[in-house]
Amino acid sequence: LNVTDALSYLDAAKVQFSDQPDVYNHFLDIMEEIDTPGVIKRVSHLFNGHPSLIQGFNTFLPLGYHIECSTDAHDSNFITVTTPSGTMMQN
Repeated sequence: LNVTDALSYLDAAKVQFSDQPDVYNHFLDIMEEIDTPGVIKRVSHLFNGHPSLIQGFNTFLPLGYHIECSTDAHDSNFITVTTPSGTMMQN
């Protein structure tokens, strides 16, 4: 899966249901139900020590989610995760 494929899929779904926007909106709601915080935690742990890979994962996160790695050498293992409900730090 790459970003182009993901965006093409979303566009295809939107076009398919252009006369039924409630169906497309419900699909987007379902997509948000995926355990995004859990995925962020697992990817951050897997790529620990590789901040460019961790931050690069932002490409695949739904709207409202963002990962930022600490630039402080003393806190290099900390990431800031922004979610639709707020911001939290993770080690």
